[in-house]
Amino acid sequence: MSLTIDVHVLHAYPLSNLNRDEFGSPKIALLGGVERTRISSACQKRGCRINTESVLGDRALRTRRIPEKVAAELRTRGWDEQDALNAGQAIALTAQFSGMKLAEAGTTNVMLFIPESAINDLADLADTHRDLLDTAAEQARAHADAADKTKTETKTKAPTLDKDTKAQVTHLKNQVRDVLCRRNGSIAAFGRMLANTPEATVDGAIAVAHATTTHAGEEQPDFFTAVDDIPGTDNGSAHMGQHAHASGTFYRYATISVDELVRNLDGDRAMARELIHAFLTEFARHVPTAKKNSTAPFTPPALVHLAVRTDQPMNLGGAFEAPITADDTSGWTAPSITALDQHAAAVNTFLGDEPLRAAAHSGTADLTGITALGTHIPRLDTLVTTITDAALAPAGHQ
Repeated sequence: MSLTIDVHVLHAYPLSNLNRDEFGSPKIALLGGVERTRISSACQKRGCRINTESVLGDRALRTRRIPEKVAAELRTRGWDEQDALNAGQAIALTAQFSGMKLAEAGTTNVMLFIPESAINDLADLADTHRDLLDTAAEQARAHADAADKTKTETKTKAPTLDKDTKAQVTHLKNQVRDVLCRRNGSIAAFGRMLANTPEATVDGAIAVAHATTTHAGEEQPDFFTAVDDIPGTDNGSAHMGQHAHASGTFYRYATISVDELVRNLDGDRAMARELIHAFLTEFARHVPTAKKNSTAPFTPPALVHLAVRTDQPMNLGGAFEAPITADDTSGWTAPSITALDQHAAAVNTFLGDEPLRAAAHSGTADLTGITALGTHIPRLDTLVTTITDAALAPAGHQ
């Protein structure tokens, strides 16, 4: 049995630009033969991760700036600026992760994902092994150069070490790797991938789909003028330009592998409960923050449908493969709710009701006509608690 929680959200966003492409326009997708407005999975995941971490009070850092952060911590401990910077870079290199080097800016050349508390632990190691750092860093550079098949210039020569020093360097390397491979709730939920370093890789328990409008989307240009408060011969216009916006009803979907999450948390079901509750709540009401000050797109979701399944995740985006159409009175949201309900009914008929351990829905739209999305629970927090309890209940106690 594979236990999952599916999250289906229909969310009407007003005129906004929630996720921009390289030209500053709203991202798009071609689906069902028509162009839709899109919000990428990465955009949603990062926003939800940051807010979930805030609720839990346990932050993780996805960054290339670990050397810089360690150096900053060392400076608070009395190290001078250059020594701290050298130590921060050396301690990161000492891990000898395959393919990891220092970029010209002094950052690592790959992104690492670590608990925020790891910065202090790395600084502790730098403090404790201060006299060993240069030797460990040189050995790490030589190791990286030897593995780099594309490097044709002179490679760094590994220092010759006596048996005792070599053992100390190896011990420090293992300690640094242990710190960088550590995981917290956020890493257990969202995963971590580091090429050629299987001990650092964590298969994320949460998967998030790209969100698309349930209907055809169209970019809407907005010509604007920035007015100078001290007018002159230019009639007060200090700047003119054009922004692109879009609006529409989006289908958003995410799924949580409950079994994977509990495994990633080493069986800590209490932490799993906190994570599930925080993420479900955040994803249900999430609004990306791009251009928030000029569009204020902070709307609540029209519909949130949560389902606990014992077979496999079930994305219901097929409900909108044929784009929803609307007249001047219906809007897109009401027919989108009807289409999702009808598609869910067809899926339940096709697969049977047995894999559904629990299903319920809530939202701000008129939901009186719904028949296939489970029990109606008016409050979001009660809905999330009900589904979380159902997912984590011992077998036979659902």
